[in-house]
Amino acid sequence: MDIFVLGVGEAGDPDFSNSSVAVTADGFRLLIDCGHSVPPSLWRALPDPDAVDAVYFTHHHPDHCFGLVPVLIRWTDDGRRKPLEIVTTAEGRRQLTRLFEAGGIDPERARRFPLVWRETPGEGTEGRIGPFAVRSAPTLHAVPNHAIRLEAGGRSFAYSGDGRPTREAEDLYRGADLLFQECFTLKADPTQPFHAAHEALAGWPERLGIGAVRLYHVRRDQRGALAAACSGDGRMGLALPGERIRLG
Repeated sequence: MDIFVLGVGEAGDPDFSNSSVAVTADGFRLLIDCGHSVPPSLWRALPDPDAVDAVYFTHHHPDHCFGLVPVLIRWTDDGRRKPLEIVTTAEGRRQLTRLFEAGGIDPERARRFPLVWRETPGEGTEGRIGPFAVRSAPTLHAVPNHAIRLEAGGRSFAYSGDGRPTREAEDLYRGADLLFQECFTLKADPTQPFHAAHEALAGWPERLGIGAVRLYHVRRDQRGALAAACSGDGRMGLALPGERIRLG
């Protein structure tokens, strides 16, 4: 399993693309989230219009889904023919359809490749996306957010999306080889009740048996403090844009 980090930034980050990763196993590539500033990073890193097989959305805030319309337009212009799976909730599909309408895209026509809609696996159930066994769990966020765990080739990767972790999310992450966890601030901020803080995550690798934790979606004025807090911790650190991680 290979993880390529396209972006690690928060919603309005001027220096880093919105948080997004591409995960590959057995020649199948899954993109997790595609926010408004992700497309240029995606096009530079993966210029082939057929490079992505599926997109999973943790939730539907602009920094996690608004990049889908320009990506579809670019792939159409570049001659994509391969079907694209879109994995989201039923409400997420309705929201994305409205986004297509706002962007002048007919979701059923005017493309040379079909969109294949898939439902996010419900809590406690296992689904499949390509070669990946998939489970999800809710986090505490301003809108419904579904963290995801992927398993393939005996390895496991979890990705939180946004929001403070719930007990269900912690169970989802338990024993993962690698977890990407949203971490907005060093200490809990009462004005940001729907984001995680480092002080609540410290010790997670040991407590949950996680091989490594990478923090992302960090508030832009908190990166230095969070990097310092993670220094010397070999199992927890900041995710790096452009980083490639191979599990196994």
